[in-house]
Amino acid sequence: MAKSKSTSKRSKKPILKLKLKRKKRIAVDRISDLPDSLLSHILSFLTTKDAVVTSILSSRWKTLWTLVPNLDFDDFEVGFLRISSSLPSYPTWQRPSPLPLLKRYRFTFAHIVSRVWSLRNANPNPPKEFRLRWQNDCDPIHVDTWLRTAITRGFEVLDLDIYLPLPDHFILPFTLFNYCKTLAVLKLGGSIVLDPPSSSAMGFPSLKVLHLHLVEYANPDSFSRLLSCCPVLQDLSVQILGNEDGENNFKIIVPTLKRLQFCIHIPNYKLEINAPCLEYLYFMGNIGKYVLLDNLSNLVEAVLETSDSYVSVSCLTELFDGFQEYGKRVWAFLRALYNVKSLHLDSSTTECLCNAIDFDDPPMFHKLARLNFEYGHHCLMENVLPLLLHQAPKLAVLIFDKKWSKCCGDEEKDCFSLEKMFCEDIPECLSSHLRTFHFQGFHRIKDELELIRRILKCAGVLKTMSVSSYPLTSEGKVYVLNELLKFPRLSSTCRIAFN
Repeated sequence: MAKSKSTSKRSKKPILKLKLKRKKRIAVDRISDLPDSLLSHILSFLTTKDAVVTSILSSRWKTLWTLVPNLDFDDFEVGFLRISSSLPSYPTWQRPSPLPLLKRYRFTFAHIVSRVWSLRNANPNPPKEFRLRWQNDCDPIHVDTWLRTAITRGFEVLDLDIYLPLPDHFILPFTLFNYCKTLAVLKLGGSIVLDPPSSSAMGFPSLKVLHLHLVEYANPDSFSRLLSCCPVLQDLSVQILGNEDGENNFKIIVPTLKRLQFCIHIPNYKLEINAPCLEYLYFMGNIGKYVLLDNLSNLVEAVLETSDSYVSVSCLTELFDGFQEYGKRVWAFLRALYNVKSLHLDSSTTECLCNAIDFDDPPMFHKLARLNFEYGHHCLMENVLPLLLHQAPKLAVLIFDKKWSKCCGDEEKDCFSLEKMFCEDIPECLSSHLRTFHFQGFHRIKDELELIRRILKCAGVLKTMSVSSYPLTSEGKVYVLNELLKFPRLSSTCRIAFN
C-alpha cells in the first residue's frame, strides 16, 4: 500500500508542473486593454494608411483608427502599392514616375480617401489635422469636398500639396477664412490660388505657422492681405515662381514674426520686410531693385544664397556695370542685417559682393560672432574677406568654406593674392576675439597655406584651427600636417586639427 501511494504522489507532480507551465504561456494583451483615448493617441503617430491597417488585428481594433484626430493622405503611398518594400521614400519634388516601381491598387486614390472619410464621419469627434498630397490625376472637386468636411470647430492643422494639369487650379473656399479660428498651422503648395478676403474680421487669429510653396495669388495684394489675416504669425516660409511680367508685390509687415524663409526666382518684384521680432532669416534668389528691409533689430541668424542670373543688359558692354550694380544691391541688403549674430554667405553671394569692389560704405556688424564665408571664384577674395573682418570687430568663429570647382588643384588658376591681406591693418576680431577658425575644402594650394599661416600669426586668442581637405594620399596628409605645425602661432593655446 505504501508503494502504491508513493507512486501515485509521484505521478501527480509532473501533471501539476504542466498545468503551471500552461498558465504561464497564456498571453495577456495589455495594449488592447488601454482606454480608447490613449490608443487613438498612439495611432496618431502613424500615417492614416498604417492606422487603418490596425483594424484587422481584432474586433477591438476595428474602429479605433476612426478616433485618430489627424488624417494624412499621400497618393504616392496610398494610391500605389510598392512592388518592393526596399524602395526608398522620396520627397514630393524628387519622386520618380511611379509606373516602373509601383502598381496601382484596384481602387483609385479618390475612392480610397472618400471611403476613409465616410467611415471617419461616424466618429462624433471631428479631426484636428488634415494633410493631403495628390499629384496624379488630382480632382479639385474631391479636394473641395474633403476640405469642407475637415473645416470644423477645433481644426488646427491643414497641409495641402496638390498639382493639377495646366491651366486648372484650386481656389481655397471662403469657409476656410470664416470658420478656422483655431487653425495654428497652414501649409499650401502646388496648384492653389489664394484670394483672401479684404475684411479683417475674416482670418486666422490663432495661426502661427504659414508655408506657401509655389502657389499663385489672385491679385497683386493677395499676399499682403493674407498676412494681415494672421495677427500672431511666427513662422513664414514663401517660395515664389510667379509671373515675370506681372506686378509682384510682397509686403511682410508682421510684428510677431520670428522665422522667415523667402525664396524668389523672378526678376521684377517689390519686397518690403518689417519684422521687429524676427530672429532667423533665410533668403534665396535674386535681390530685386525695390527691396526694403526695416526694423530687424532682433535678428540672430541670417543665411543668404543670392544669384545675379537676372542681371539684365542690352549689350556686352553693359555686362560689367550690371554685375557691379547688382553687387551694390547685395551690400545694401547686408546693411539691413547690422544686428545679426550669425551670418552665412554662399559662394554666389560672395562673388556678387566682389563685383561691387568700389562699394565705399560697407555695413558694420557690431554683434556678429559667427561668419560662414563660402567662395568658389575667389580671385577677388582679398578684397571682400578682409573688409568683412574689419566690419565685424567681435567675430569669434570664422568658417572659410571653399566650394569645388573645375579649376581646383591648378595653382595658376586657383589662387588669390594675399600681398595686402592683414599686412597694413590687422582686423580687431583677429587680434582679440577670434577663437575658432575652420577651413573647409582645403586643396593644399600654396595660397591656402599662406592664408592659414597669416591667420595663425595674427590671431591672439585663437583656440582651435581645424582644416578639412578633399581626399589626399597618406603622404599628402603628412606633408600638410607638418607644414601646419611649422607655422608660428601668436596664441599659445591654439590647437591645430587636420582632417
